[in-house]
Amino acid sequence: MERAEKEELVVEKSEDIINDIERLPEGCISDILSLTSPADVCRSSLVSTLFKSAADSDALWERFLPPDFQDIISRASNPISSADAPSKKELYSRLCNDPLLIDGGSKSFHLQKSSGKKCIMLGAKELAISWGDGKTPWYWDWPCYPGSRFAQVAELHGVWWLQIHGKLEIQLLSPDTFYVAHLVFKLRDDAYGFDDYEPIKAKVEVVGRADGDTSACSQERLIYLSACSEYYPPDPLEPEYFARERGDGWMEVEMGHFYNGGDNEGVEVHMSVLETERRVHKQGLIVQGMELRPKVGIISHSNPDPNEHSSSRSRSRRGRGTRGGRVVSSSFTYAQAFTSAASTSQPSTGSRGGRGSRGRRGGRSGRGLFQQT
Repeated sequence: MERAEKEELVVEKSEDIINDIERLPEGCISDILSLTSPADVCRSSLVSTLFKSAADSDALWERFLPPDFQDIISRASNPISSADAPSKKELYSRLCNDPLLIDGGSKSFHLQKSSGKKCIMLGAKELAISWGDGKTPWYWDWPCYPGSRFAQVAELHGVWWLQIHGKLEIQLLSPDTFYVAHLVFKLRDDAYGFDDYEPIKAKVEVVGRADGDTSACSQERLIYLSACSEYYPPDPLEPEYFARERGDGWMEVEMGHFYNGGDNEGVEVHMSVLETERRVHKQGLIVQGMELRPKVGIISHSNPDPNEHSSSRSRSRRGRGTRGGRVVSSSFTYAQAFTSAASTSQPSTGSRGGRGSRGRRGGRSGRGLFQQT
């Protein structure tokens, strides 16, 4: 009986809190929800009709879009029109689920669904590939390939030395964010030279900082373009060094990671994969590009150590903090958001992502905007 009374009291208090919150203007609720995450906003729309109205407002979803989203859309090969995305929420969903080809089709752009951070892929034609200038098709060829975002991919017919380099201006990425660089590729059935016991070197570095600081970059590593197997299991702390299958059927492997602290005019991130020492004949590699995405489970701060975070992933996921003014703690509650923000918000009456059978699939489906397809 005592337990039932306690549960009834908790329900009554919860209802009182909701009633108190709904006395706030819709614009104030939108301001408060902007301190959470896109996923939290979608969940909050189930609370009440007032919450749903606030959670669908253009003013709220524009805060989750990057400040330069209009410029990015204008650079697209097929820009998104207002008819395609009549609301900012629909535009956000479109940018998360349908990558845009920008800069003449040489790059691909989309948003990370959980945070709104920028993700950019350099197409194979944007990379510097040794003997891949098109004049020696017996080394590298440039065919169209089904399932690729780009008009052409780089297909390896045969080399002894493998060298692929890519670079991107770091100011094109989201500031105050850890990024991971991935090589996106496939292996033909007759691929050779990329077995579990034949690693290649990968390196990611930030070039052009005024202070010359390189501490925000991971160290050079050995990566494996084949997925890990029972015969060659990976180190449990370093599974990212082995290739895995993506949701689009391609494979990817982490080349390294770095921290983008902002204020980086003239600074570039350089990425490379190479194998020039063993002189093993290599063939059957199909390169779609190099993709830069925010590192999942990492909380940004002013003095990061990416190497420490790489080996302490589980601790980072249990941490708590903010990203760009948004709460990223899994233990954060709406009550805390309203308590912290309602006192400072001014009342307002307005509303403001082929073949890759060697990898593994995973993930959970969500709801609405965050449901995986």
